[in-house]
Order: sequence, then structure tokens, then C-alpha cells
Amino acid sequence: MPTGRHADIQCFDTVPPSLAEELDTLYQHINSSLRHHVFRDRARGASAYVARSEDGPLAIFLFHIENKRIRVLNEMVEIPPEEIERFVRHVFEHYPAVSTISFSLIGRRVGALSRPFQQHGHSEDIVISLPASPEAYLASLGAKTRYNIKHQQKALARDRPRFHFVTLEGKDIQPHFVRELIALKRTNMDDKGIPFGISPKEEAWLVKEAYGNGLLVLAVEDGQLHGGLLSLRMGEHYFAHVGAYAAPFARYSLGMLCCYQVMKETIARKAKETHLSWGRQQYKFKLRGVKREMANLDVYRSRIAYWRHAPRLAKHAVADCTERTRRILLDSEHGEDALAALARTVIGGMRALKRAAYRAKRSTVLR
Repeated sequence: MPTGRHADIQCFDTVPPSLAEELDTLYQHINSSLRHHVFRDRARGASAYVARSEDGPLAIFLFHIENKRIRVLNEMVEIPPEEIERFVRHVFEHYPAVSTISFSLIGRRVGALSRPFQQHGHSEDIVISLPASPEAYLASLGAKTRYNIKHQQKALARDRPRFHFVTLEGKDIQPHFVRELIALKRTNMDDKGIPFGISPKEEAWLVKEAYGNGLLVLAVEDGQLHGGLLSLRMGEHYFAHVGAYAAPFARYSLGMLCCYQVMKETIARKAKETHLSWGRQQYKFKLRGVKREMANLDVYRSRIAYWRHAPRLAKHAVADCTERTRRILLDSEHGEDALAALARTVIGGMRALKRAAYRAKRSTVLR
């Protein structure tokens, strides 16, 4: 397979700090940024590969060498097939002991690679492409969504006249604002019987990132926090990280209103896209979110190396079949026909069992 235009390739045993800005510019996704990998302790001991043309970098991959496998750290980005192919050829030529190259959660369009490969696993980045003005954005929403937003805004103004939104940016975001929002998120998750996933280390990272690159929309009343959404900026892109709302405000769809408020604020700041991460909550799609499918990719040196990993290939195939069934159910539950009703029943039962198991485990731990 041809690799497109000519590129000069450099490899580094350690990651040069100078690559941080180029990574941000090239991929424009926080999950492929150097600061994200440093926070996740992935950058320590990593190497770097850079393919450059006369116009600038075509690909920058951070990677670890683990015995006979190379693991690429970049994730949640579309990588052009020709750059995957160029990297694959370089690795297998210069690292004779390596038999497998593993990419984590990259775009599914990898083309026809020259070596055997398997795509497996699944994630998604739900992205809202933003128009030039808040008015154009509102007009682009469905009629029912527009009505609901306006109706809930009027209901809040009527029932809670001292309620309002506050927008903070960068150095105006004090640590306690972020910590209060995270605490509210923890309460949300506990109420739903869902494990809370933000560790103290991640909380500290979010506080630091918010101070440098954050956009924080808070829903407050008489100085008390009732909801909000924290996003982090990278160039023309914003990435939603923590969203929460107090249970009594569910009747006003406060979670959606916070997200809608963030869309207006990011548009005002000339953003191109807002990323709402994985999770198929319906409000994301009502607000014009579009799924970008991501998958892992394993590329093997040869057919022999490919079939040597037959148990791993079979494990991934079974897991993918299970995941596809789950996604079909999730996609079906929002329809109006009998299949959708059945899907809602099955999914509701599964969620109830999962949450009951979590509550039972948590109750045992707290005793």
C-alpha cells in the first residue's frame, strides 16, 4: 500500500517537551495531548515517532515497547490510513523483535493495510459541530428540543427567580468551584447506584487544567451550587469533563440546560466543536451530537504472527459480538415500536440489576 507523500521520520527514545504544542495542533484532542499522557502516567518511559513533510508534521505517535509489542498512546483521533501504514512499515523495519503494533481507540477507517490486522473494542466521541452564532445553533435544533429548552427556561424563571447561570473562564475558576461540582457529580452517581470514576488525582488534575484552559458554567441560586458543566479547551475544540445537577432540578432538565448554555458560550468563543465524550445519553443527540466511532487496532508482522495470537483474536471477536448486541439494544430503545418497548424493558432490567449489585457492594464496604 503506498504511503502518500514523502516524509522525513524521526524517532526519540524519550518524548521531547517540544512535541507538546505540535501534538495539540495536529490532533486537537485532549486524549492525544502530552499533558493528558503525563497525567495518566503514560508518558514516563515513552518513545516518540514523528513523520514530517515540508509543511509540518503528518503524524506524531507516542509509544511504549513492551517485549514484542509496541503500544501507541494516541487515542480518540482519526489517523489517516497512509500514516498508519507508514508507521507500521517503519516499526517492522527498525524493530525486528516486534511482532505486533497496538493502537488504542482510533478511528475505524484504517483502509487496506499491507499487514494482517484486527480491529476490536469500541468507544465513541459524541461531537457537536458549532455554527457561527448561538441563534443559528438554536435554530438548528429540532422543534421539540427548542420548545423544551424555552419552556424549562421559563419555568425556572417563574419558580426560582433568583436562579441564574454563571460563566467562568481560566484564571477565574477557583479550585473550590471545581471541587464542589465534582462533589455534586459524586452525589448524582451515588443516587443512581453507579460507581464514581473521578479519583483524587484526577480531581487535582481537573482543578489545574480548569485554571489554565477551563470553561465552567455554574447554575446557582443564592450562592448555592445546583448544577454545572466543566469543559477544557484545546484550540478550537472544547471537551466536556464534569457535568452534574441537584436532584430537585431534574424536573427542569437542568443537565440539558447546562449543556445548552455551554454550547452558547463556546460559540461565543469561536469554537469549532464541542466534544461530549462517550455515553449515549439522549440529550447529547437532541443537542446535535454526532457519534464518531473508535476502535482498537492490532497490526501483525506476518500471517504467522497473526495466527500465533489466535486465542487473543477469538477473545476480541466474542467481546465485539457481545458489544454489537448491546449497541443494537441501546439504539433500539428510543423508538416507538414494539421492538423499542422490548429493548427498554431489557435495558431497564439490566441497569437495575447492575445498580443493585453496586449498592449491595458499597453497603458491604461501608459496614
